[in-house]
Amino acid sequence: MRVARSCFIGLLAVVAATGCSSGPSLPEAGAQLAADGKAVMAWDNWVDDSIDITNAATSDVSCDGGLKRVFTATGQLPTLNPDPDNKLDGAERQLGARFTERGYLPDISGPDQSDLIDSRTIVWVKEAAGLWFSITITLPSDTRIAVQLNGETNCE
Repeated sequence: MRVARSCFIGLLAVVAATGCSSGPSLPEAGAQLAADGKAVMAWDNWVDDSIDITNAATSDVSCDGGLKRVFTATGQLPTLNPDPDNKLDGAERQLGARFTERGYLPDISGPDQSDLIDSRTIVWVKEAAGLWFSITITLPSDTRIAVQLNGETNCE
């Protein structure tokens, strides 16, 4: 009986310790952030040699008393559409589809930017994993759409 009780108490301790986990570890979250960011940037629509991953979420960055991982990348998309609003709408849809495929949802708590024609910033969140990406889309020329991708894990 003592052995059974000891085993049961030991099992409860293990369950309690593992049940307190609030999600993936920082290295796991950073790896997921990097995989998602690279997946968004790895499709055929980018202008040749325009993709630049400047931070691949492989090292810890200080934040409000903790650490996080950061992913940043830039690239350019081609466009022949003469309407700036349509250019931004198209890029927003294309990038949004890529994030949706990866399990992200748009953060709609910010202001509506659907009619802005100089730039747009859209936030995509994967809440359960503690990840988010901010995409800033601008029009540097009549034939190019510039994309700045910034992703972060939660601060732990």
